[in-house]
Amino acid sequence: MALDELISTDKALNENMEYISLDFDKGLPIKDSDKKSIEDYLQSKYNVKIYNLTYEELVEEGLSEQSESKLKGILLKIEKQEQQSDNNITIEVSKYRSNEGSLSAKITLTYKEGQWRVATHTPTRES
Repeated sequence: MALDELISTDKALNENMEYISLDFDKGLPIKDSDKKSIEDYLQSKYNVKIYNLTYEELVEEGLSEQSESKLKGILLKIEKQEQQSDNNITIEVSKYRSNEGSLSAKITLTYKEGQWRVATHTPTRES
């Protein structure tokens, strides 16, 4: 839900994207089954290949434009996760396409009626 919220922000960064790469911070408590659910949802919704590669790995794999500062897709990174209660989580996420096209946000999710929903979305950086 938080990643989908970020993807829908500044849709120009999504133009002609060939893939979405998810870079989960290794220290975040995200279960493999949750990662798989996120990947399946994003692949189904956006109909693009899903990778689990860092920026450097994307460049090494040839998934950037000729100028290495622009990717052929978008890189979504979950940088920090903080659980305030059983029903509230704040996640810091970023979306990168190029040095001139990136943004980050702090998104708070609230669990209500069996679903996580975006409660607040606060941009923290945009370029």
